[in-house]
Amino acid sequence: MCDGAWLRSSETAKGKMFAPAHERRTSTVRPSVLAFAFAAALLWWPNFAIAASQFGTRDEAVAMVHRVQDMFKRVGYEATIKAVLSKSGGTIDRDLYAYILDQNGVVMANGAIPTMTPGTNLYNFRDQNGKYMMREQLEVCKGPGSGWVDFRFLSPLTQTIEDKSTYIERMGNYCVGVGVYANEQINENTVSIISGSPTVDDTYLEVASDLASVLNDHDRLRVVPLVGIGGPQNIRDVRYLKGVDIGLTQVSIMDGMRRSNQALGKDDDKIVYITRLFNEEVHLIAGPDITSIEQLAGRKVNIDDVRSGTNYTMRDIFKRLGMKVEEVNVSQTEAVKMLNAGEIAATAYIAGKSAKLISNLQLDRGMHFVSIPFAKDIATEYLPTSFSHDDYPNLVAVGQKIDTIADRVVLIGYNWPKNTDRYRRVAQFVEAFFPKVTAFQNPPFHPKWREVNVSAKIDGWKRSDAAEDWLAARSGAAGLDSQAPSKFRELAISNGAVDPNSADANSKASQLYQQFLKWKQTGH
Repeated sequence: MCDGAWLRSSETAKGKMFAPAHERRTSTVRPSVLAFAFAAALLWWPNFAIAASQFGTRDEAVAMVHRVQDMFKRVGYEATIKAVLSKSGGTIDRDLYAYILDQNGVVMANGAIPTMTPGTNLYNFRDQNGKYMMREQLEVCKGPGSGWVDFRFLSPLTQTIEDKSTYIERMGNYCVGVGVYANEQINENTVSIISGSPTVDDTYLEVASDLASVLNDHDRLRVVPLVGIGGPQNIRDVRYLKGVDIGLTQVSIMDGMRRSNQALGKDDDKIVYITRLFNEEVHLIAGPDITSIEQLAGRKVNIDDVRSGTNYTMRDIFKRLGMKVEEVNVSQTEAVKMLNAGEIAATAYIAGKSAKLISNLQLDRGMHFVSIPFAKDIATEYLPTSFSHDDYPNLVAVGQKIDTIADRVVLIGYNWPKNTDRYRRVAQFVEAFFPKVTAFQNPPFHPKWREVNVSAKIDGWKRSDAAEDWLAARSGAAGLDSQAPSKFRELAISNGAVDPNSADANSKASQLYQQFLKWKQTGH
């Protein structure tokens, strides 16, 4: 009896205010006049070559605010105002410039825009989107005391109106701010993920879209899903294609490619995993004359595009089962037409249940799922699972269960050194994604998210340092512990025996594992 069979038979089996400011005469200007003044001031600004290094970053903006704060503490209000107005070192740098306001939105000092003279009142000024930008800054300054405010404003370097984020802090009875321009920041904080395609793997594409939907955070992080070709090419794209930071693939494909490399005397360590995600099930659909997978030997079977993950994995599965089939490489839509016409015996598709592509197929002539046995050679790479009526109401009868196998989907990255920009991007993604996993586990997101456990290990592969460091800093806070081997834990999760998000997941997995060991030794 195999590990999966034991687990399925187990009974336990089943995500306002400040002090008054200095007295001074103020002037109120109309927004139209103010906008004209900003534009005129740009003519004064020195001409800089527009290069990525000449745009300030968020960290640099915060640092400049803190420098002005230190100056205020050391030399006082008057000297600080004078320093900002005279563009003293540390108060202006490229497109970064400090400005000081009073509690009413009146400019005390601005070292970059000459027309923003002391006394200019910005309280009623609206940006291009109609936002009262100064009022929001004052709310932050007078409320929590520090934070970021987003609005539209002229960039002194590009001379265009752009999205701007200003960091504002309370400084005594005043507010000091320094802003960055988001159009440039987003280039520093973009992470691209190579996924799937609507015709090859809709699960990959939907999961990548979910990641972007939840994690995109203005200019702080932008996840950009890329339409991919399939699991094998996704590995190559992460390994070689410029601009690709992370990708989705299957563990069986990673293992297979590594075996091929080793056979040629090469052991490549450039691919690392960020986290195991979920399982993708093997969907094998055949005509009414096929009642078992063995009957497909020597017959025409569609295993999808030659570059797809389905193609790579199905060739491996048939090899492990000792079967030879006549390969057909067409899309699933075309394959169903051929199946209905009797031109092929079956079509295979690997995707997370319930796959939209399979659910939407128009099948006639008694088309049905074919079971895939969890054979000895299959067990070393794949996991046992099944389809029920709830998964596919049009293909599985009520109370019926179709046994099949599943592959593990993993999020991968390149093994960048820690002191590189590309490593920083992956680390930034991890910091945003890992704490929010539970946010994906309810509608409208893909149901497969409920299987995700970011602490699950993948035997034989190195985890990304960024992910490893995040988990180490929070050891014991999430996921399953190491008392049960990772393959067993994944099997327990996939069969519903353990909920990776439950409070007792650690002890439940270990308890099941100990029961399994006892069963293996005694047979009961």
